[in-house]
Amino acid sequence: MLIKPNSMAFTVMLAGLTALPPLSIDMNLPAIPPIEAAFGLEPGQGALTLSLFLLGFAFAPLIGGPVTDRFGRKPTLLVALFFNTAAAWGCVMAGSFDLLLVFRMLQGTAAGVCILMPLAVVKDTLIGADARRQLSRIMFVVGLAPLLAPIIGSWVLSISGWRSIYGVQGGLGILLFFGVGAGFAETLCPEQRLALNFRQIANSYKAVFTNRTFWSFAIPMALSFGCMFAYIAGSPGLLLGKLNLSAQSYSFVFALTAFGLMIASYISSWLGRIGVSPRSIISPGLVLMAAAAGGALMLALSQSIQVVTIVPLLFTVMFCFGLIQPNAMAEAVNPFSHIAGTASGVVNALQMLAGSISSAFVTFLGGFLDPGLAMTGVMACTVLLAGGFYVNLKSGSE
Repeated sequence: MLIKPNSMAFTVMLAGLTALPPLSIDMNLPAIPPIEAAFGLEPGQGALTLSLFLLGFAFAPLIGGPVTDRFGRKPTLLVALFFNTAAAWGCVMAGSFDLLLVFRMLQGTAAGVCILMPLAVVKDTLIGADARRQLSRIMFVVGLAPLLAPIIGSWVLSISGWRSIYGVQGGLGILLFFGVGAGFAETLCPEQRLALNFRQIANSYKAVFTNRTFWSFAIPMALSFGCMFAYIAGSPGLLLGKLNLSAQSYSFVFALTAFGLMIASYISSWLGRIGVSPRSIISPGLVLMAAAAGGALMLALSQSIQVVTIVPLLFTVMFCFGLIQPNAMAEAVNPFSHIAGTASGVVNALQMLAGSISSAFVTFLGGFLDPGLAMTGVMACTVLLAGGFYVNLKSGSE
């Protein structure tokens, strides 16, 4: 039976697709030390399983966007889910760290196609405030993913080892594959589909890349994601390493900070319902995120990081991203009703590229800096860049 658009089941399905990458990332976090031990790696190198996932994730939407605008949402999504599931099972069987990284990059590439679908589907079926509310609802449900993923990862790790974590991800991929196949109705009408040729693709990307409104929202959103992901990539080294938390305690702390994302998504949805403009939400969100990241950096510089001092600031960073993302994403894609898949692809590519670069910097700096300083330094730099770009680009577009 097909799921009706704008129903709770429809929201949950879209949220499940959007949650697939966070689950693939955050379930992996408690497994980083065991992976390093299993392959004889130096501390910190296990974070490359995140960086390579995000690298594949970053570039896939650039191809997936035009493909879904040509062939439709459903067939593209089914192919992406198939490869995502196959890559997860490849991670289970990987006999070397290099092979694990190859499968993680393939998994990220397939997930990068999956994640652009909910935004394109919302754009196909809803407009204006309704679209913003649906995106906020999706983000609210997605907030459960980082909340639960590390806990699930720790639980699976304690029972059967790090390979089983990827088995769980593969199982989720199978469920989504059959759920989409049986319950998802195509939302892109045949007459709206675009020819898949170089000139058409070039024109679509030109329309996106030359639109100042797009950049005004896409770049700050991407850099704010980079700030959040610097925390995600650096948290095992800081919390599990320097602060010596157990895997279970680490999962609880991570879930607590991720709860900020869930709360913010709910607040963002409520603000949209009462007519608050996206820009009125994004601006204070960036300011508050910068203050929290700056405060975390001050703690690192003064060597006074403790769980009780750093967690409230990390919670605030996650909360701010929950405010910024749905509003910035909706505004960035808003001018492109006819090429929503392509625009969604570029938005997600920029976001994941920023996350990949920021996590790689955290790994690099962690080789010769205190893990807390490496993490908070990258967080502070990315959010300050986000604020600077937003002020400059917004003033130029007004």
